Amino acid sequence: MSDIPLCSIAISSTLPPDEIESLQTSLQITKVKLQKSTDRVLGVDDIVVIVSGVAATAQLIDYGIKVGQAIANWRRRLREKGIEPAGKLTHPKRPPLDLSTATDEEIQAWLSQE
Repeated sequence: MSDIPLCSIAISSTLPPDEIESLQTSLQITKVKLQKSTDRVLGVDDIVVIVSGVAATAQLIDYGIKVGQAIANWRRRLREKGIEPAGKLTHPKRPPLDLSTATDEEIQAWLSQE
């Protein structure tokens, strides 16, 4: 069975590399499989979040919650350091969501959509 993409997280390359890496580490801790995008956009680093295994709705919701919590914690840590989280969530069937302006609740709702 092939992996099911949950979303893409496009993070601005203007953020410090260690801050981008900290998000990747947080997502890996949640047991979400990460894959770097091969389609790079100039000025943006893409982290593509891939959900492995069975595409059961309950599993996708669980991964969405874990990814949302990891993003919320990462944004909070950045803001405590005075850094604005520049990036967006993307998915082919949804409008993009700006990580610098969206609330934690909006991110969680966006990730919970099927």
